[in-house]
Order: sequence, then structure tokens, then C-alpha cells
Amino acid sequence: MEDQVRAILEKHHASFLGDGNAVPAPARGVVCDLDVGDAKPVAHRSRPIRPQHLRKVYELLEKLVQTKLVEYSDSDWASPIVIVMKKNGVDIRLCIDYRLVNQLIKLMHYPLPLIDDLLIGFESTMWFLSLDMASGFWEVPMTLRAKHISAFICPLGHFQWTRMPFGLKNAPLIYQQMLDNCLWGFVRLPASEESQVDADVLEFLGIRTEGSDEEEMSTIAEGMTVFQRNIPAPPQLNPVLGRSSYIDDIAYGAETRGQLCVDLDRLLYRLRYWGISVSLPKSEFGKKTISYLSHEIGAEGIRAKPKIAKGVKDLPFPSTLKGVQSFLGSLNYYNKF
Repeated sequence: MEDQVRAILEKHHASFLGDGNAVPAPARGVVCDLDVGDAKPVAHRSRPIRPQHLRKVYELLEKLVQTKLVEYSDSDWASPIVIVMKKNGVDIRLCIDYRLVNQLIKLMHYPLPLIDDLLIGFESTMWFLSLDMASGFWEVPMTLRAKHISAFICPLGHFQWTRMPFGLKNAPLIYQQMLDNCLWGFVRLPASEESQVDADVLEFLGIRTEGSDEEEMSTIAEGMTVFQRNIPAPPQLNPVLGRSSYIDDIAYGAETRGQLCVDLDRLLYRLRYWGISVSLPKSEFGKKTISYLSHEIGAEGIRAKPKIAKGVKDLPFPSTLKGVQSFLGSLNYYNKF
């Protein structure tokens, strides 16, 4: 099976990014737009940064600028950055305080799947795979107004995102919608974007690029997504796994090794059609057990990760009403394991 999986991964090597922090190419057919109605822009002053952290902030920003994930901004919006130390106590994570901005953004009405619903349906499966999308949110381009709303400020300057960042309201929903359509196949790309898809992908999927005047006119409007164009997908873009992802995490199981390889191949063709990249270091293929959403899924069933199970067992007895509620909630969820 290892040889089969290796051959499939090599065939689709363009879909994989080796570095978990690598910048993926933009996905097709989707764009992040943010609607704040008539709200006035929120502009904060820059928050001070400790001198020992300033160099690291520069290095992070310099990399984001070099990879064209961020650019200088003249927006009326400006959210402050927040420095969060990583577990090693040395490196930092650059976060942006979008709390006030998020209060103004109109909520997108799109469902996120329930985790419990994604942990069922693995009966009679013996072989598993899990895929983690590469820097998922960064795959989604932004409209001009979304770029302006995403603007952030720090002692080193005023910048804005060109790709969808973490922390903005609706970002998980936009990504979930993109993956759902990729896996289930409701709408297709317009001819102008299908022409950018690799020929072997179109051949495998049995898709012929035939643009109509209506489709070509629809590509003129900047920022239109496949969900606004609503071009029905052909029958060959039917459900590829029969399962949904949880935002950027996909888990799947098959009864046989051969079936798992067939389904993996079909899945990677579908991801390539939409231009969605996969993080190779964070993905698993052809395993008896995989980690998924803080659980372990295997042929023998589903269980909580040992580290989490131990944490629940070692919970101190609460002394407050709020603590009792949290304690009982944890016990109630994990009692099935």
C-alpha cells in the first residue's frame, strides 16, 4: 500500500506544501468579502511593543510582505496587533485584535458541522486518511473593501491583508463553504477559471470547458464567487467522499487498502480542480489509526486522545458553581469513552 500511496502523492505533488507555514496559491472560485453596512471605520492607535520583541515582529511582517500576504495600507481602519508568546517561551505569534471590527461585520449564515456528527460513520472501516489544508485561510483572496477592513497597525507601520487572515468574523464559514462545495459538488468554476485548471485534472473529471456569454459576463464583476454565479456542477462532480470536513480538516476511512487509494486519488483531483493545497507534514495516509478533532479514530472505534483523557481524569474538584458546571460538562462529553 505504501507504494500505491507514494505514487498517488507524487502524481499530485503540486497540491502539497512541505512547510506548514508555506504560502499556498490562491484557491479558485472563492473570495472573502466583509460587509459592515454603514458603520464608521474603527481606527486604533498602535500598542507599544517591548524592545526585545520588536525584531521578531519585524521578521514576521517582513516575511508576510515578501510573500504578498500583507501590503501597506491607506485604509481608514486600523486594528491593533497583539503579541502572544509560543510555548517555547522564545518565539512569538502575531495576532490582531479584531474584536471591535468583528462586532460590525454582518454574520454570514452558513452552518459549521457538529463535531459529533463528523465522528460517526466509520463502522467497518479498516484504513484511514486525514488531510490538513495548508495555511487554509491564506488560500482565500480578499475584495478591496475586505482588505481595508482587515487593516492593522503596529509601531512598524500600517498594513492590510491581501488573503483572508485568522481572527476575522466569517473566515471559518467562508472556508467551510469552499470545502463543502469541493467535497460535495454543487457548483462549478466559470469557463475563465476552468481554463486555468491542469489538463489532466479536467480529463480525469470528464469536464469540457465550454463558456457561455452569460458565464463570461459574470466574470467581469470583481469579487464574484462561484456561489454568486451558481453555475450547476455536472454529474461527474458528484460527492467525492460522502463526508464533510471540519473547516480545514478532513478524515476518511475505507474498508480496504485499495478503496482508500482510489478515494484518495479522486479527492486530490478534486482539490486540484479548486486550487486547494494540502499540508503534507500534517496529513496521514493509509493508517490504522488517525488523529482527528482531538480524538483517535481506528478500526476498533473512536476514543479521546490519551492526553485529553488523562486531563479529564485529573481535573480538580470544583469549588464554585461555574466550576461545577464546567466540570460536569467535561464529564458528560467524555463519559462515552
